[in-house]
Amino acid sequence: MKPNPHAVIILRMCGIAGILRFSSSDSAFANVIKHSATRVDSLLAHRGPDGSGFWADAYCTFVHRRLSIIDPAGGCQPMANENGTVRVIFNGEIYNHRELRRELQTFGHKFQSDHSDTEVLVHGWEQWSARLPEKLLGMFVFAVWDQPQKTLFLARDRMGQKPLFYFSDDAGVAFASTLPALLAWPGVPGVVSRKSISEYLMYGYMAPPETIYRDLRQLEPGHWLSWQNGKLTTERFWQSPTKNNEQVAGLEQILDRAVESQLEADVPMACFLSGGIDSALIATLMQQSVRKRSGSKIKTVSVGFSEEGFDETSLAKLTAQRIGSEHHEIRVTPDAGVWDTLKWFIAFSLGQPFADSSIIPTYYVANASRMIAPCAISGDGGDELFGGYDRYRALLYMQHRAPAVRLVSNIMPHVSRSERWFRLREACRYSDSATQYAALMRLFSAPQFKQLFPDLPATDSIPDELVQDGSQTSGRISAVRYARLFDQRHYLPGDVLYKVDAASMACGMEVRSPFLDHRMVQAANSLLDSQILNRRQGKLILRRICENLLPKAVLEAPKRGFALPIGEWFRSSLKNALTETLLNSKSLSAQISPSTAIAALLREHETRKRDHTHRLFALLMLELWYGEFKPQIV
Repeated sequence: MKPNPHAVIILRMCGIAGILRFSSSDSAFANVIKHSATRVDSLLAHRGPDGSGFWADAYCTFVHRRLSIIDPAGGCQPMANENGTVRVIFNGEIYNHRELRRELQTFGHKFQSDHSDTEVLVHGWEQWSARLPEKLLGMFVFAVWDQPQKTLFLARDRMGQKPLFYFSDDAGVAFASTLPALLAWPGVPGVVSRKSISEYLMYGYMAPPETIYRDLRQLEPGHWLSWQNGKLTTERFWQSPTKNNEQVAGLEQILDRAVESQLEADVPMACFLSGGIDSALIATLMQQSVRKRSGSKIKTVSVGFSEEGFDETSLAKLTAQRIGSEHHEIRVTPDAGVWDTLKWFIAFSLGQPFADSSIIPTYYVANASRMIAPCAISGDGGDELFGGYDRYRALLYMQHRAPAVRLVSNIMPHVSRSERWFRLREACRYSDSATQYAALMRLFSAPQFKQLFPDLPATDSIPDELVQDGSQTSGRISAVRYARLFDQRHYLPGDVLYKVDAASMACGMEVRSPFLDHRMVQAANSLLDSQILNRRQGKLILRRICENLLPKAVLEAPKRGFALPIGEWFRSSLKNALTETLLNSKSLSAQISPSTAIAALLREHETRKRDHTHRLFALLMLELWYGEFKPQIV
């Protein structure tokens, strides 16, 4: 199964996978592993066109698919040290690999490649062992097999730009860049709990370390994992500070250095450009840096829709004209194979339900960019760092107006049909920031959830770590800071970056995000709330930086998500397929919800009585996943 060939072009990208097993070393089991590795390789093939690598010893097996961005000739994987006792596979980019190479050479390490960042990991492990991730500037997941120590070591970058899933038991560990590849290893169970389904339906994504599968985990951002002598250990190696120190000076210089460092590549690069200030600022700084180097124009790419309210191409064009880039624009229509593309993502890339429909426009802009360059820079992370979401300002509003909202909603409960009003009204029922923010984020309110899914366990869960770290009961951080930290640690890796990785790697495109340079994250998190947003506007400090760089229309444009007009398509071109899928008697929806409840949801959306776009898309993706994997649900 592949996406519509008239709508998309599937190329390849980077992926890693491996399995460590100490319980069985007989030849029959070795053959099972080898056969499984072939299947794993095929499931990762869409992530890497430039090479396939396989290596195994009596205990450990590594599989690698490669897209060559740095040192195409010398970066083949799995890569070993001089005597073959250390093996490494790696997905991502290490932006400071040249500096680390020079440092390692002073310790006597000999390099065989010209400038491979993978080889820095090989010798970096020999020199620093578990401290290696702390030395790295970049986006990465990597695995090290240390034969003398009989140790498997996995690490994930600080913000979670690259995904890594794993399963562990007493006999060892299996891991992969994607869930479909992980499930292909022998002994990896695909059991799903009803609680996981509830969590997915509540928020629309699975935040690290959870997945939809009961026994499978995501390695959390800024963490490493090791397996040695039958013991599994995980440890955090980085966490952004939670308290501000009001440092503002140098923010533009830090971002400029982040953009400069991420231009490290041996292939052409492009820039994703929407109508917002995040990507516009990144494109501006990228163009300035490239012009200093070579005087050439950068290539910018944007995607647009015919539906009113979803098209920002005119704003993107203004920015492109202002900075003098070579601009490319594509248009998307509902007949562009959306249904087949969603099925492909579920089967080969996501491996679990995922309710963010912007994965489709992200895919289209990545696919268009891939025709120009295999690597692009984006503005991801700007909203979470600098208060770009309306829900942050809603928290400020509720500090003063929650009683008034409760009063109005009691007297006139249907004062507005806006989904923002419904979410705000629900959030104002609570008094603490953590629960208020959870209510603003949920796809279904508590009463809706109970009505639609009476047999599923209700979940109002809030990650314990964040409650301990900054709930309002402790009085340690503000509501806005709590929300931004929540998004940085959960929503970013669980939704935004997961989406970008899946969408870009499906078409052989690597995407880099200067805002997520950890030095930039630390600087942003040191700011006061008042330096970031007020009740009228977010990204205050970014707007000051952009004041003389971007067109006025871009600076003053209201915030828009990079959204798909799928809500309208659910009323027209996709209506029949959606109805048949959700109301099928053999569907998962029929097992967890009364058919009359789902039918009412569809009817309310079609008649515009209520906008259920996000809820219907969440149910659709749940159904497509269930139909593909047919998991055991307990």
